[in-house]
Parts: sequence; structure tokens; C-alpha cells
Amino acid sequence: MMRIAEILRKTSDKVIFVCGSPYHILITVSLIMKADLYGNCALILPAYSQKNIYYFKEIASKMEQQGIKCKVIKKSMIRRIVGLCDKENTAIMQCVLNELHVQRRDFFLVNYMWNRALVSYPASLWFRYCKESLFIEEGCAQRALPDEKPFIIWLKCLYGNEKEFWKDNRLKGIYVQNKEMFSNYPMPELKQFTLNIDFSEEERGKLTDLLVNRKDRTELERLRKEACGILYTQPISEDGYVKEADKIRIYKEIMEYYSQYGKVFVKIHPRDTTQYDFPEGMIIKGNYPSELLNILGIKFKFAVGLCTSAVVTANADVRVNLNEKFLSELKYELREL
Repeated sequence: MMRIAEILRKTSDKVIFVCGSPYHILITVSLIMKADLYGNCALILPAYSQKNIYYFKEIASKMEQQGIKCKVIKKSMIRRIVGLCDKENTAIMQCVLNELHVQRRDFFLVNYMWNRALVSYPASLWFRYCKESLFIEEGCAQRALPDEKPFIIWLKCLYGNEKEFWKDNRLKGIYVQNKEMFSNYPMPELKQFTLNIDFSEEERGKLTDLLVNRKDRTELERLRKEACGILYTQPISEDGYVKEADKIRIYKEIMEYYSQYGKVFVKIHPRDTTQYDFPEGMIIKGNYPSELLNILGIKFKFAVGLCTSAVVTANADVRVNLNEKFLSELKYELREL
């Protein structure tokens, strides 16, 4: 990550970040601190989930006070289909560029919203008009997503998504956590990315103030004092991979099995809206990204998840990602620690 920070520190252009999750915001704020981009950057925060929209607006308000421009965008498939999103997002783009005193084709883009086939919308709109760009992997679980059907990809491109972005000479690097997982795709600019860098006490305090509200700080203290293990959920029913009842059954089975090794807390994914029948004191509901726990030095004896990048970055003696290909295979096996 420090390589990216150094690139951003050296650029004379204003920097636009397009983020789609709390994890992206965590990386972005870390880059802003390391590259000292205050006053010279903006965040675009698109989201479908109302839960994420509320959280993004809360963060945006705090960041605006630090001189960082933020625009929260409510994504809507229907408005996209009828053509209203292009007008709205073009207006937002012009507003942000005016506030930064910069023209189209004169800004540096850092984009998280992409997959192996195309650039997601509205990130594709910003990519169309940037001067140069870096792409950062959305999360290591994204490579486990099943490939979309050719018709769906064609339809998305018809509505403005960028395809074969790796051929664009304005793209100066694609940063991923495991280059081998992308070996079957023609992406020549793949570079290694990791969030495991050193943060000062002041930087950790800034990240906590931004990403964690007062209510959620009590959760962090409980984790420090009581947790033996942590289970990370995923929005697998919200994204249509399993039914709601099946998701509840899956995570209940995982929770009960790994409780034999010690007290397990459940970190609810920011887009997971399920009401689980777990003891209230063991559910971690804060929208802050799981990767923040590692930065804050919260350690576990074990971390368990199902096709989630949170396990990879957990500060745990044992990490168990039950099936990295669950979204394609829809099966898993419980494993002893």
C-alpha cells in the first residue's frame, strides 16, 4: 500500500476515489493520511444498501470537516435502466470537479469498483474522464464470484460499463492481494497489494474516530477482553446466493461448531441485514470494516468465515476460510482447528 501512497504523494493532480464499501473507505483514508492528500481529493460513495448509505453519510459528514469532499450516491437499477442515473451522476461529477477546481481529463482516479470483466457503474463514468488511474481489488472474495453471463455483461456495457479496461494506457496499475488468482485473465499490470502497514497511535485514533461511533466502541472493548474467536458473515442471501433461512442455518451451524474452541463473537457484514438468533452480547453490529480490528491490534485465537477477505486480514493464530469458492459451489465443510 505504501507504493500507492507514494504514487499519490507525487502526483500534481487532484485525486478522486470511487469506493463501494466501508473496507474501501478504510484503505482510502489510510492512503489520504500516508500521502497527505487533505484538501486535494474527493470520495465518491455509491451504494444500494440503505444501511450503507446511512453509514456513508455519517462518514462523509466527518470527512467534510477535514477538508475532504464526499458525495454519497444512492444506486438504483430502475433509474439506471430509464437513463436518469447518467444525468444525475454527470451532474455530481461536474459539481465535485468544480469544488476541486479541476477539469475533466485532469484528475487521478483510484477505483475499487471493478471485477475481472468490467468496471462497475458509476465508477466507469469517472474512468471515462480521468487522466490516469489505479485500480485496487475490491476484496479478495471478489475473485470467487461466479462469472456473469455474456448477455448480462453485454447489457451492462450497453448502459455504460467499461470492458477490457486493462487495455487502456491511462491505467497505471491493478493492485490485487493474490496475483495467481487472476492468472487466467489478460491483465498485464497486476501488482501486489496488502493493507498490513504500520500506523501511528495518532493515525489509529483518526481511523477509529472516523469509522466507529460511540455506541460501537463498547463492542471493540468487549472483543479485546472476551473474544476467543470471531465469525465473519457475508450477505449471501442479500446477493441472491442462498435463501434467508438457509443463511441463518449455515451461520448457526458454524457458530455452534466453533464455540467448542472458546467464546465466539459474530461480526455482521455491513450489507448483512439478517436478524440472527444469537445471544445479543455476542453479535458485533458496527458497520466499520473488519480489517480495522487488525489495525487496532485486536487479536483472536481463531477467525472463521465463508468466502470472505476478512479472514485473510484477521489478527488470529488460526484463520479458517471454509470455502473460498462458496459463491460458485454453495457448499462448505467444517474443519477442526
